[in-house]
Amino acid sequence: MARWTAFATNNRRACKARPLSFAPAALAAPSVLLLAVCCALPLAWLVWTVLVSPETRSGLALSWFRWALLGRTVLYNLAVGILATLMALPAALVVGRGPLLLRRLLWVVLPVGLMMPSLAYAYGWSQFVRLCRPGFDAIGISFAPASWADVARCVWTLAAWLWPIPAVVIGLALRRMDVTVQQQAVLEGALWRITLRQLRSPILASVAAVTLLATQEFAVYEPTGISVVATEVRMVFETGAFSGLAQSVDPAAAQSSPTQASRAAAAVATALPLLAVTILLAGVVAAGSTRTDYADPVATGDWPRALRSPVWAAIASVTLAAITLGVPVVSLVMAMRIGLSPSRIWTEFGPELTGALLVAAGTAALSLLLSLVAVAVWVRGSLLLAGLTFLIGGQLLAIAMIRIWNPPAFAWIYDAFPLPIMAYLGRFGWLSLAAARGSWTSRWDELRDMASLDGAGRARTAMWVLWPLAWPSLVAAALLAGTLSMTEVAATVLLQPQNPRVLTPMLMSWVHMARYDPMIEASLLLMAMALVPTLAAVGLWSLSQHLAGRAAAAANAGKCASGSRSR
Repeated sequence: MARWTAFATNNRRACKARPLSFAPAALAAPSVLLLAVCCALPLAWLVWTVLVSPETRSGLALSWFRWALLGRTVLYNLAVGILATLMALPAALVVGRGPLLLRRLLWVVLPVGLMMPSLAYAYGWSQFVRLCRPGFDAIGISFAPASWADVARCVWTLAAWLWPIPAVVIGLALRRMDVTVQQQAVLEGALWRITLRQLRSPILASVAAVTLLATQEFAVYEPTGISVVATEVRMVFETGAFSGLAQSVDPAAAQSSPTQASRAAAAVATALPLLAVTILLAGVVAAGSTRTDYADPVATGDWPRALRSPVWAAIASVTLAAITLGVPVVSLVMAMRIGLSPSRIWTEFGPELTGALLVAAGTAALSLLLSLVAVAVWVRGSLLLAGLTFLIGGQLLAIAMIRIWNPPAFAWIYDAFPLPIMAYLGRFGWLSLAAARGSWTSRWDELRDMASLDGAGRARTAMWVLWPLAWPSLVAAALLAGTLSMTEVAATVLLQPQNPRVLTPMLMSWVHMARYDPMIEASLLLMAMALVPTLAAVGLWSLSQHLAGRAAAAANAGKCASGSRSR
């Protein structure tokens, strides 16, 4: 504790000895510029297209096909949300009340599973089904493309990929419950009934969050021809017609070669009903989140024995984690007909691997810049703006970026790496802003107040007091944003051609092949590329929790010392 008190005192002296002041507007300029280009412009284009474009207005009339499309999209993905939440309940009990060692294990395993590339993950489960198919055929179960069995496979795949989200959300809510109330519930014999009543909001928020994310994924549904809104948006933008229909989506697109503007407007009209459902689900998530303050410190002590998670929850959570992580990877390895050769893999995928790393590094660097500025100066509405850009989905964001930046004057943006980096920053920049928002809670305000009393401005306070304590969480969020940019499918597939080339479009062209060694190799490579930064982010996040607690202790010690001097 003494060294952290000395840290705060020395940094306060640095703030006072080396004054540095910038106007808040100058400090916020990089953040405002990035948000304007990556978030505000796409949202403005979307609003303009809805209000002005005649193709969009004519496509808003919901036919029976459109109602059926929206209905099955919501049905399939709501099933994903419910199944993922049910799968997550044992792990949530362990995260909330389990033994320390098992909790730490889950805090590593859950993010790793969630950060697995959806395209490679789905291909791994399809290989598992293919390896098991002879036995299934023997008892009469078939997986014909777009059949109910195939839909069930897709629902399971998405649930197995997204179940860490409700596990973390419900587990944190469980850990913040009042121990006294829980002990009284034990005495009354109503522990589980009262606990479920207190967890209603986190459970509903978890179902809504998983459903929302599942509706934005089309890499799981598209390979076998299952028609959902996400697959139809891509089809409409690329061809001007719905899949399996002879007619075009609207009269303006009925010409033999629809223009890109008309196809983009028709794609927006196709996505708008689901976008309304997305906003509704986001409202449910926000309402559930306001009932639990996740910025508050989490109690780390042991729960009373009567409240600890049962043994069956520990066994179920470990088993489920092993299945959801191990089965796809093992299935990919077992499906290979040739051995892994690093030299051959580099020869075959070297340019795409280099391009993916370059784009990911650019996205991570700009995300870190965004969060550093947000720690120094918080721009009101920035997190809401970035959240709305994420909610519209990768496809609409990519279409907006294409329509904004494809004029010849912007060829240096459209035909080079700035375009995908801007799209990914608009899609995942909210992670960095959320991490920076954590530095504006009450325990950090005390540090700001101490520095301001010593005459430090915003820049010096951030440089000498806030950044040295907040950097682990900021770097962790930037690493996650960079990792997600490598594994993003919805935006990447539409942003064509890409310069430099990346792995995802190549994988998307191979995913229809039942058993293809280059696809398997590239899937394993992409999983490995996502694993390393994810583990680093988990370690940094754990470090940030310790630093945040030490910062609060240092601030309290500084206040006590100031009070003693005043007396």
